[in-house]
Amino acid sequence: MNWYPDLYVGKKAEKKKEALIRKIESGKTPVNTYLLALPAGDDNQLEIIPAWNMKFWYNKKSCPMIVGLGCGKDEMISMVQQIVQETVDRTGNADIRKYLENSVSQYHKV
Repeated sequence: MNWYPDLYVGKKAEKKKEALIRKIESGKTPVNTYLLALPAGDDNQLEIIPAWNMKFWYNKKSCPMIVGLGCGKDEMISMVQQIVQETVDRTGNADIRKYLENSVSQYHKV
């Protein structure tokens, strides 16, 4: 799976983060669990995906970059708001995809 190095995690998911990640990576589908991902196409900046939907990408190279993990749609919407605000505060614009992709490249610098 392609997890963002500094994964955003909702309050409800924080306590069970590792267990949720293990379940998702093993192909199981935790109930009421959602992922925030960078979409494959360039038309959208973020995509909220139910965890059960990941079984279609499991062990495939087309798996999107997962930037967030949360329990419930409300938690995911709050997470999107947080990321948008963080992006605007740090870059002065709302290009979320570019902000997150640049953050990933920071982790890979030698």
